[in-house]
Amino acid sequence: MKLGRLYVDGLGVFEGESIGRDIISQGELVFTTSPSGYIKSITDPSYSGQILVFSFPFIGSYGIGEKGESGRPRVRGVVVNHVPELLKSDFSEYLEKWGIPGIITKDTRKIVDYIRVNGNKLGSFGIDKFVDPYKSNLIDETLESESPGDGNLLLVDLGLKRNILKFLGDYSVTVVPYNKLVPKWIDMVDGVIVSNGPGDPTHVDLVQFVKRLKTIIETKPTLGICLGHQLISLSLGMRTEKMKFGHRSINHPVEDLSTGRIGITTHNHGFTVVFDGSRGAEERFRSMNDGTNEGLEGKNFLTAQFHPEGGPGPVDELSIFEEFRRMVSGS
Repeated sequence: MKLGRLYVDGLGVFEGESIGRDIISQGELVFTTSPSGYIKSITDPSYSGQILVFSFPFIGSYGIGEKGESGRPRVRGVVVNHVPELLKSDFSEYLEKWGIPGIITKDTRKIVDYIRVNGNKLGSFGIDKFVDPYKSNLIDETLESESPGDGNLLLVDLGLKRNILKFLGDYSVTVVPYNKLVPKWIDMVDGVIVSNGPGDPTHVDLVQFVKRLKTIIETKPTLGICLGHQLISLSLGMRTEKMKFGHRSINHPVEDLSTGRIGITTHNHGFTVVFDGSRGAEERFRSMNDGTNEGLEGKNFLTAQFHPEGGPGPVDELSIFEEFRRMVSGS
């Protein structure tokens, strides 16, 4: 067994079995309670810049064959309590292939409890030194090549999850990175989806894109998911703030305020929108756990802070995609 070390800001060092690539890696330490979908979580672009702690004690039980949410792992590291011996080498080699460090430690509960009391902290593999990932443009680390074509929907990529495309399968979709978006793309389509993604929505590199969003939501039916929701909110003049430890898992109850319907939803975000009813939108969805805003609606747009496409987790999508289809068709 090779010894690995994980340093946690304010808590100390944890030793355990090293898996994956033996390198120095630094990021924000976050946790998920999801018992499955671990490959989907590891490859979720929204986890870019973060070291992911699995609070569920048994990870890796069905191998690494699960289809990911992007083309490669996006986390800065993985912390697990137990991986079955039969599949441990496969899991470790998968992380090694992509340059991701990991550690198996019996102290995952201690780390998660510390985060729940003190908020997300910085972590580091291999060195007692911490780096704040939010100073970087994490979105640019996740972008994959765009899909050319003349689709009738435009999906603006900020670090999108592939599962979103499954729910848009009855449309022809053109995918364009946010930093390559030009007006001609907007003119050519019937609707726009602004994807999920990592990082601070107020990062300086997003300022111009946020200004452009104001025009988009005024001219085309628009759906914003997770980071897309936050950026549309900023374009309306609302503000965002960092949460204590964010929402990350597959069991968050959300209420649709227009119908009273409740869905159990997948979440992965560390920032929240401070809703302001004077900014030209209504509050559509709300967290039943802590009352934070979970989505907006306006004359020509709909947003969701949660992930209506799941991946991992339930797909209680609260009719998000169905409603967007009606907006696009004008029905």
